[in-house]
Amino acid sequence: MTAIEPNAALQGSTSLDLEPRTSPADAESSLGTQTGREADPSGPSFGSATVADRYASDLTTADLLGQTDGTAQREALAPGAPAAAPIPLPFRTTSGRYRSQAVGFQLELRIDVDGRRPLRRLSGDYFNISGGTVSYFGSWTVDAVTVTTNATHVKIVGTARTTWTTTFTVATVTVPRTPIFQPAGPATIRWSTPSGAIGATYVCGWEAGAFRTVELEQDCESSVTPFAQYNTGALPSGGPARTLSIGTAYAEAGVQMVDTGGANIISTPSNHVWNNASLHHAMEAHFSRRQERPQFKVWLLHAQRHEFTTATSTLLGIMFDQQGLQRQGCATFYERIAGNSPVNQRRQLYTNVHELGHCLNLFHSFHKNRMDPPMPNRPGSLSWMNYPSMYDPGGGAPAGDGPFWAAFPFQFDDLELAHLRHGFRNNVIMGGNPFGKGAASQEGEEFAALLSDTTGLKLRISQAAGDMPVLGTPVVLEIDLTVERPQQVHTREQLHPKFGFVQVAINRPRGDVVVHEPTVRHCAEPDLLACDSGTRLPISAYIGYDATVGQVFEDPGTYRIRAVYAAPNGSLVVSNTATIRVAAPRSTQDDRAADLLLNNQTGMAFALQGTDSPYLVQGTDALRTVADEYREHPGAVYARFALGMNAARSFSTVEPDGSVHVREPDLGRADSLLWDAINMSREDGGLDDLTVYQAGAYLAEAHAKAGDTDGAHGVRAEIRQLAQSKNAPESVVHSLDE
Repeated sequence: MTAIEPNAALQGSTSLDLEPRTSPADAESSLGTQTGREADPSGPSFGSATVADRYASDLTTADLLGQTDGTAQREALAPGAPAAAPIPLPFRTTSGRYRSQAVGFQLELRIDVDGRRPLRRLSGDYFNISGGTVSYFGSWTVDAVTVTTNATHVKIVGTARTTWTTTFTVATVTVPRTPIFQPAGPATIRWSTPSGAIGATYVCGWEAGAFRTVELEQDCESSVTPFAQYNTGALPSGGPARTLSIGTAYAEAGVQMVDTGGANIISTPSNHVWNNASLHHAMEAHFSRRQERPQFKVWLLHAQRHEFTTATSTLLGIMFDQQGLQRQGCATFYERIAGNSPVNQRRQLYTNVHELGHCLNLFHSFHKNRMDPPMPNRPGSLSWMNYPSMYDPGGGAPAGDGPFWAAFPFQFDDLELAHLRHGFRNNVIMGGNPFGKGAASQEGEEFAALLSDTTGLKLRISQAAGDMPVLGTPVVLEIDLTVERPQQVHTREQLHPKFGFVQVAINRPRGDVVVHEPTVRHCAEPDLLACDSGTRLPISAYIGYDATVGQVFEDPGTYRIRAVYAAPNGSLVVSNTATIRVAAPRSTQDDRAADLLLNNQTGMAFALQGTDSPYLVQGTDALRTVADEYREHPGAVYARFALGMNAARSFSTVEPDGSVHVREPDLGRADSLLWDAINMSREDGGLDDLTVYQAGAYLAEAHAKAGDTDGAHGVRAEIRQLAQSKNAPESVVHSLDE
């Protein structure tokens, strides 16, 4: 088969004239019908042009006056009476979504030139139609257009960026102007090269006023009253007063959120607490009933409490991100924002819209530099995607929570609107590209060495455990922030990459760079701590499994790692470069253990610190095998840690009927596994010290929740004594207090 340059003209093909005199029948006869993956949908042999028998713009005044639906008729005049001047009717807006016929290539066309917050852009997606199958071909967008309007037509011209290689990049779109009471006319798009060579033409019928449509399925925990709507005039704000729901908030952005109506009530005990493992299983179970492919469908869980909502940490929502299930689900936690007060209703609206924004691949306003391609951070953005407490318009203007809400117009900013309406399909659609850059050819600019640093902060990273890891051994990074002069920084817990204030980049021996993406992203209120000079805030983080690439450390060799911390004042604090050498297996036993530990399910199970989920049973079985049969392997102690952490907490399984089965903590098994891991790590080898303290504190908390006060006190006292004997920083020792 001869490959055809996607947008090139075929020899002998003709083009569709965009002038109103061309009838749809003529247009249809001029279009080719060739299909094929190698073809260019913008080339002149492609397109569809079947519409009504006449363009709306071809209708005469007499036609309009003679219509029988009453949309533009004159009153009958008495004989001899002077003719009254016709009252002009307002025209329909041009903006919206249009679609061509499903012949060869089908085009979904989005026009954005008038209506609510017009961005003066065009975009579209091509789908390859072959027999009874439809496949996605590619996307294009025009970032700036010239609009010409006359009495009958709107003409829009601009140059496109495309996801495929083509020379036909100039889009000319013509849309007839129709009165508001008339059906919308079709949009005709003709492609050409910058030099004027004509490409393909498509006639696209009106489909909807929304640029995209997303199916939203919502489930709700029985103890939660899910958010319904909020009157934005109930409290001072920066926008007009109106009543917003999740759906209307997105409708204002041009995205139609269609509630599927399939909400389940998830019946849980009154004291139920979610953890990441249970939520991950609930998401897996939910999406197991769907085809695993990119689709504009998303799941939102309204839940009461997460285990990371503590006296010093307010976790309001999470977004799930992993291989095969990118950005398809999120959860909102109501423990701190429940109730009907205007403040809480406002926060519920904000949190739900914010989390769904992540599912549509929107970053926080203060993390835009982590996008691909990167953009400048916008901490002064009055957007759903900014944290109110992180709001900083600069120039000495008031910043923080109060000024944000007083000025917030309850909307996305313009660049976010451009992404939602006109981003390439796979960058927006759930199940498409992962959240974040993932594997990139080089580190972003934020990881570059600083020319000067006057922040009074020092970020140091190192391999948490001192020994050279053997292939397959989980890699844990120690992240240590030192405060060199009095100032506010994030709490030690929020320095973990899952909260997003610290980001890690890993240069692998195979030559690529992985900008680490946690499998579960936590959206929490920034908890700031006033620190004196000399305060150290170390935290350990498992970075061996990534939402984008899966297993990170899967080759022997040298890995170079760097981290960057986004401080509360907007400064970016860059760490040293840490080097980790991963050794090749030294024996057949090492080889077998590495195979078990480098399985993607094993990595996900370890990232969740153990799980009961049947969707990860292969990973859990691998952890058990390593813990029991490869006890001398360095990875065995990590396997016992993950299995023990899982045993120390409950695990909730959501059944298809909405009922919940709760497996209660198994403290006997947790004691056995975690004390074994702790004791194996008291001297050289084993877990790093910070992970040991974490295991002990978690075990103590599990005993306390079970009513075993004495047992909890004993565990905590022993771990605290161990930390003091190893000269742990004061912030770590204090975290072990009762």
